[in-house]
Amino acid sequence: MGVKEAREDYLAGPPAAPRLWTGEELNRLPEGWRYEIDEGELVIMPPAGWEHGDVAMGVGSILRRFVRERHLGTVVAADTGFRLRRDPETLRAPDAAFVSNDRIALIADRKGFSEVPPDLAVEVLSPSNTRVDMKRKVEQYLAAGVRSVWILDPDAGALTRYRPGEAPAILDDPAAVVEDPVLPGFGCRLAELLGNE
Repeated sequence: MGVKEAREDYLAGPPAAPRLWTGEELNRLPEGWRYEIDEGELVIMPPAGWEHGDVAMGVGSILRRFVRERHLGTVVAADTGFRLRRDPETLRAPDAAFVSNDRIALIADRKGFSEVPPDLAVEVLSPSNTRVDMKRKVEQYLAAGVRSVWILDPDAGALTRYRPGEAPAILDDPAAVVEDPVLPGFGCRLAELLGNE
């Protein structure tokens, strides 16, 4: 940078603070995209591709059937937003989420975004996701009180489970049975969760 450019930069003053978004503003954005907020920054995501949508729907269906049969709570779909933090706001919409009866009882406004985190958040990797993005989401979920996070990777045929205070558990054998203390009695082969059988 030359002297002239440095002087102009100095005279321009500090850069403007970035605009911080809130969940209430998302309703005014165009339809056809998926939105989240990452510490006040708007995240715009394309609609899910075929494989992503198929796996997400399959996992959600399996979890919902299990949870409903045992009256454990509810499982919600990918367009359900959870406010994980305020000021700056972090609002995430996992591909599927289980919310126990105890946590449902704490949700004050069931029309808006939940201020109560889910017990289990499931994310399905897609081509637009980076490992850094997913690591950040996992950290945000766990910091907000999510008890378990599953990251499903259809390309690798793997599931990585994150729980507070534990090392990540990786399953990559299609015959492996996926279990989780958050869902007592749940057991499902990885291949079934990934839609491979």
